[in-house]
Amino acid sequence: MKSGVVDLVVRGGRIVSPEGVVAAGLAVRDGVIVAMAGDEALPDARDTIDATGRYVIPGVIDPHVHFRSPGFEYKEDWTTGTAAAAFGGVTTVLEMPNSDPPTTTLEGLRVKQAIAARDAHVDYGLYGMLGQANLADLPDLARHGVIGLKCFMGNNPIGRLDDGALLEGFEIAARLGLRVAVHAENATIIERRTAQLRAAGRRDAAAHLESRPSVCAVEAVSRVITLAEAAGASVHITHESCKDTLPLIRSG
Repeated sequence: MKSGVVDLVVRGGRIVSPEGVVAAGLAVRDGVIVAMAGDEALPDARDTIDATGRYVIPGVIDPHVHFRSPGFEYKEDWTTGTAAAAFGGVTTVLEMPNSDPPTTTLEGLRVKQAIAARDAHVDYGLYGMLGQANLADLPDLARHGVIGLKCFMGNNPIGRLDDGALLEGFEIAARLGLRVAVHAENATIIERRTAQLRAAGRRDAAAHLESRPSVCAVEAVSRVITLAEAAGASVHITHESCKDTLPLIRSG
């Protein structure tokens, strides 16, 4: 592709794609890759990046971020979070709903949409929350742009939901065509173990782990899979760190 002038050429790198790694360059016009070829075959460009000795990879999609704005900006906000994403090669983020106000209603969604539109440095999508008290709000959230729903089965300041609401939420999500991301833990086991450890004066980091035995995740993931299958819903088990749940997830 030697004809014409493009906006950008990336030369000298090793391009990483689903087909493997190849030494080649890229030509970009109007934000779209129009050619991948050896450096000698690339067209002239208004700007050139020398990627010699580097890998050239697609922009990363991070499907689970918390930017904490509105309400908890002292932890993180959309400006700093998406700037860090851009510096790390992350070009799209999917942000979770436990802010203040949470993304449980159309009003809460609009607050966050305005902040994201103003402050984001990368592309983004917003999760709505599937909670105990907002099942009637889910269709509005879907109509106005959430990319999925998130629910918290474990301990969370926003509150958890019972199995009846969880099943009904899955049924609604299935009708809306939305995937549900699930924080899957057995809250009552955690609450009981936590109370016992605190009564014993335990406030150390190891106590946090002891308050969450593997069965908390195994039971909750099994319950999610059972209810999701009954509802015909698509679910994503988030940030799972317990190896004992992997066979359940694979089979589900």
